[in-house]
This record gives sequence, C-alpha cells and structure tokens, in this order.
Amino acid sequence: MRIKAVNFYLYNHEFKNPIVTPKVQMTHRKALIVEFLSDDDQSYYGECNAFESDWYAVETIDTVKETLSQWAESVIHKSFHVYEDWKPYLDLLDNYPTARSTVVMAIYQMYHDLPKFKVAYGATISGLSTQQLEYLKQTQPKRIKLKWTGQLNDDITLLDDILPYDFELALDANESLDVSDFQKLESINDQNILYIEEPFKSLSSTLNIDHTQYPAIAIDEKATDINSIISIVKRFPVKVVIVKPFRVGGLDRVQSLIRELKSIDIKVVIGGMYEYGLSRYFTALLAREGDYPGDVTPDGYYFNDDFTQGVGKLKEGMISFHPPQIDKSKLLKLN
Repeated sequence: MRIKAVNFYLYNHEFKNPIVTPKVQMTHRKALIVEFLSDDDQSYYGECNAFESDWYAVETIDTVKETLSQWAESVIHKSFHVYEDWKPYLDLLDNYPTARSTVVMAIYQMYHDLPKFKVAYGATISGLSTQQLEYLKQTQPKRIKLKWTGQLNDDITLLDDILPYDFELALDANESLDVSDFQKLESINDQNILYIEEPFKSLSSTLNIDHTQYPAIAIDEKATDINSIISIVKRFPVKVVIVKPFRVGGLDRVQSLIRELKSIDIKVVIGGMYEYGLSRYFTALLAREGDYPGDVTPDGYYFNDDFTQGVGKLKEGMISFHPPQIDKSKLLKLN
C-alpha cells in the first residue's frame, strides 16, 4: 500500500448538555480528523482526542495538526506492506502521544478487519436527580461510577433501593479527600465497590491507610504516560489504572501497557473523553481487554449528530458496536 495523500478535517457539534468542569465549560466538541488516502483510493480515518486549548493535556488540536502536517511529508508516496513498516515513522511521534494515537487509529484499519462486538455499559453520575435515576433504570449500566459528594452514603442507599438489578459501583473523588475521609467508607464497606478513583491529591497519602479495609485505589489524572504509570504502581499501593489511549500514544501502546500491568496484578479500565463514534469504537475495542467496564458512552449520549451515525447502540446494559462508516460530507476540509 502506497500513501497518496494525508488530509485534515474538522468536525464541530454541539453537546446535548454543556460540559462543565472546574477547568472549562464547553458547549461544542471540535474534533480534528485525519485521513490517509491510499494509491487505490481507499480512505482510513483517525479521530484526534485533543481539545482546542490545553486545559486537559499539553497537545491541542492546533499543535496536533501542525505536528502531523510536518510528519505527513515523511510518509506520503511511501509504501507500507505490513503494520511493522510504520514503526520507524511512528517512532518520530514518541513525544507527541495524542498525535501518535490519532494516526495509529487510522493505520490499524489498514491491516485489521474491524469486528462487531458488545461491551458492558459503565455510566458516570454526578448527583442523583429523578431524571438520572430514571435513566439508570432504563439503561441498566453494569457499572455505575458515582462522583464523591457529601451525601455519598445516601446516594448509594438510594441506588440500592431504586434500581431493580445488580450493579457494580465505582467512586470518583477527583483528588478531593484526605485520609480521615476514608472513615466515611466504613458504613458502605459491604457494598461491591470496585475502586475509588483519584482520592488524594498526593499519592503519598495512599501509604497512610489500611488497604485491607477499603476499596482498591485507582489513578486517572495521574496516569499521564506509560513511564509515570509504571513508576506509580511500583511505588504506591495503586491497584487500578484508568488508561486513556490518547495519553499513552494510541491503540498499540495501550495493548502493550495492558499486558505489562496485568503481569504485575494491576487492573485496567479504558477511559474515553467526549468522543465521536470513530474514536468511541476504538475505545470500546480496547475496553474489551480491560478488567472492569470502560468509560464508553452509547450513540447519542453526548451529541444529537455525528459523522459516524449509529455506532454503539445501547440495550439492556450492553453497547453493540459495528465498524464506523465515515460521512465525509459532514467534515470540513482544512488546507
């Protein structure tokens, strides 16, 4: 296969509900899409998970576009017969994991048949409104991740009373706790809590609790790259890692990292980041290799429209995926 061109596109759609975090408020999700065009006029696409600003990671849409525009000059008119032929070119992107992740998504499709599959749905909830409880009853997620609030115990009791099925529970504290807060978990210790995500701002605090008495500790924001992840799990009593593909360089790097973490008895959850259907498909593909349900959202969860309609239909707690088909007419081509 010879690469005839590398093209760049934007897709920008409104969230159903604005995304509000301590760092940013977003009404739209702008995404950079990269197309590899082969000499037989086949197109292979990758979706970039960077944002317009560096609120979440150093790489942004603009920096990824700049990096890949320069990098593309080294692969245009080159022939690649097997995936391994790309290795020296992908190595050029070692310092740009989000850019690397974007192109790996496209390159993977050149040499692999994309399967149909199902994954368990894992919902993330912040506060329990009547509307949210009704949504949980209808969608029946296998895992429910609750954001830590002052009424955590009440929320868990409410879930147990209202939901007519068995579910697994995860907690997300967003680095907001101190060691004394763990006493609040004693009254819910009989619950099936898979893990508590990012409880402390400092990892040294994990050394000051009795880990036989509480759920496993997970890292997410601190899981910034492969070297950091391996260093953390070897130094601290962290038992679960939330792996986001764009942070570590893409699908192939995630697969290698999963094997390494499992060899030292560390559990893995695959995380997503406000993705459209193309990227969601690959997040879900990796989530099949995780130990617990990943942060994979169904079709229509964030957006009313997508450039890959219908990818990830939800039914009875499972999300069914088929290979994404790109509607190129919805993409804005960049120069």
